[in-house]
Amino acid sequence: MGEFFFYKKVLDGFFKKKETANIIGVRKASGETKRRIIFCGHTDSAYEWTYTYHGGRPFVALAIVIAVVSIAVSVAGNVIAIINNGALNPSIVFMNDNTLVTAFAIAMLALIPAYIYTFFFCNYKRPVVGAVDNLTGCFTSLAVVKFLFDNDIRFENTEVQVLLTGGEEAGTRGAQAYVKAHKNELTDKNVETVFVGVDTIHDFDFMNVISKDMNGFVKNDARVVELVKNAAVVAGYDNVSSGPISLGSTDAAPFSQVGVPAATFVAMDPTPARYYHTRLDTEENLDPKTMEAGVKIALETAFLFDEKGI
Repeated sequence: MGEFFFYKKVLDGFFKKKETANIIGVRKASGETKRRIIFCGHTDSAYEWTYTYHGGRPFVALAIVIAVVSIAVSVAGNVIAIINNGALNPSIVFMNDNTLVTAFAIAMLALIPAYIYTFFFCNYKRPVVGAVDNLTGCFTSLAVVKFLFDNDIRFENTEVQVLLTGGEEAGTRGAQAYVKAHKNELTDKNVETVFVGVDTIHDFDFMNVISKDMNGFVKNDARVVELVKNAAVVAGYDNVSSGPISLGSTDAAPFSQVGVPAATFVAMDPTPARYYHTRLDTEENLDPKTMEAGVKIALETAFLFDEKGI
């Protein structure tokens, strides 16, 4: 629960450590820096989600429900057993007349096939290319600075950063590390700083700015949400909505958690789409129309922020 819902490092010690890196680019202001906007995409991709590829939303939802129910039953059963009979007593399940304890024990045994089902949620033999999730976010973020560079545009008082994070799929680890290393800079009251995540730009009819992140437990900044939505209108797109994330988290959450105004722009069918975390997430599946919209919206976001801030 701590890992999945709150992205805490509860179980990290049980996994083999691997190194990744964040990449940072800066387009400095021509004068004194009074504002800073960070555009962010993540460079890593996921292992394939077996049930997204083979069954879609119903199969994915079933795996999640099974996991939650199994944890609840296991915790409740153990707590009740300890309260009624004491800990570390293997005879308490079937060698007494406590019906409630026995019922929970039977339920846990009955859930064994369900546990097995969840073991195959990820296919660790098939890493996903990640062209949509999330090289589109990296491309969009880089395109903002490239446009400024190619057109010899340098804001007088606004610094534009590009942050490409590693480890987003492993629980926003890259963003967490960046926030920890740069917290003083990010929270400097003399420089108005905002974070705009860009993630999975593919489905034109599902362009959205995430207002609540990390499974809905982290509230993103309403001003940044409105900044991106207003930029979309200026860019000619009035179909950008806002709302909470359906499941999971984006790199905006660690920034919001330390008080940095942040939000993430996405364009993904939350069903989820069949390409999401599957072998279908390849360069052949890119959508130029939506990517063009994403770049234009990101550019207008930068110009609006330079002009008005939040």
